[in-house]
Amino acid sequence: MAKMSNGKNIFSTRDLWTRCESGYYFLIILLVALSFWVAAKFLNEVKSFTRPSLSSPTILVTGEGKVLAKPDVGVVNFSMVSSSLDMAFARDGVNEQADKIISFLKSSGVEDKDIKTTAYNISPQYDYPKGRREFLGYEVRQTLQVKIRDLEKIDMVVGGITEFGAIEIGDLRFVVDNDEVLKQEARAKAIVDAKTKALVLSKSLGVRLGDIVSFSEFGGPVPFYGYAASLGVGGDFERSIAPSIPTGENEIVSNVNISFEIR
Repeated sequence: MAKMSNGKNIFSTRDLWTRCESGYYFLIILLVALSFWVAAKFLNEVKSFTRPSLSSPTILVTGEGKVLAKPDVGVVNFSMVSSSLDMAFARDGVNEQADKIISFLKSSGVEDKDIKTTAYNISPQYDYPKGRREFLGYEVRQTLQVKIRDLEKIDMVVGGITEFGAIEIGDLRFVVDNDEVLKQEARAKAIVDAKTKALVLSKSLGVRLGDIVSFSEFGGPVPFYGYAASLGVGGDFERSIAPSIPTGENEIVSNVNISFEIR
C-alpha cells in the first residue's frame, strides 16, 4: 500500500510539474504577443502624429523679358540624293554632287567650319508589283548644314546649291550667332518684371517681401524662318530661287519663376 501511495504521489508531482511548465511557456508567448501589440500601437501613434509646418509662407510670381535683335547668320539645310542598282555608283553620285556644292560654297566665301554633314543614309529601294517585292537599287542621301554669315549672299547661295545638285532645301532660318549677352539682358528684364509684380502683390495682400526662396528660368531665342523648298528630281530651278528673302528680327525671350518669402 505504501508503494502504491508513493506511486500516486510521484504521479501527482510529475503532473503538477508538467502543468507548471505549460503555464510558463504560455506566459512567455503571452508576453511576446503583448510586446508586439504595444510596439505596433506605438508606431501607429507616431505615424498619426503630424508636425506643424515650420516653413514660412511664400508667393510665386512669373516675369518675362524680351529683347529684339537683327540676325547676323543664315542657316540652311539641304540634301543631295543619288540612286543606282550599284551601291558604289549611288555613293559616287552623291559624293560628286557634294564636292561641287562645297566648292561653290567656298568660292562664295563660306568657311570650312560653317559646312557640316548632318545625315548620310544608304537604303535599298523596292517596288511591289502584283504583291511581289522587286529590288530597284540603292538610294544614297547626304544632308548638309551651312552657315551663311554674309546675309547679302543668301539669295545667291540658295540658288547656287540647287543648281549644283541639291534637291531639297528646308529650314532656312536666321539666328544671332553670339546671343549670350542678349539672353542675359532678357533675363535681367524678366527678373525686374517679376520683382515688380511681387511688390504690387505684397502691397495688395498687406504683407512684406522677404528673401528669395527659389528661382527658375525657361525660354530662349525664337529663330526667324525665311524660306523652304522641296524640288524633287527634275524640279524647277527657277522656282527654287527666292527673289528676296527678308531676315526680319529675332526675339530673345526669358521667362522666370521667383518665389519670395512673405512676412
